[in-house]
Amino acid sequence: MASVKDLLMDSLMGLGNADLELFQWHLEKDHECISRSEMENADRLKTVNKMVTCFGPEEAVKIMVGILRKMKQNDLAEQLENKHKQAQTEGNMNTSVPAGADTDQTSSK
Repeated sequence: MASVKDLLMDSLMGLGNADLELFQWHLEKDHECISRSEMENADRLKTVNKMVTCFGPEEAVKIMVGILRKMKQNDLAEQLENKHKQAQTEGNMNTSVPAGADTDQTSSK
């Protein structure tokens, strides 16, 4: 299962350098916890890390989808949404516990 950071990075890899700068401009313009100086020379990795640190993983995905849509990068936005939903579903299935199962993780071995 891909992590949120991997999904965000994949989306930014779909942008050229000029589009990355435009993405970062929207990010700093619309969200005050990200400053112009932080985005000035930020690469894709720093951008993803800053987004997850500022907003948390779930909100970072929503924000990236919104900015990609503003930029008319609808295919990238849709891919990110779909992959994120799929990862959430897989994660829920992997962590679900059958009804009545003992959820205590301590072991007396």
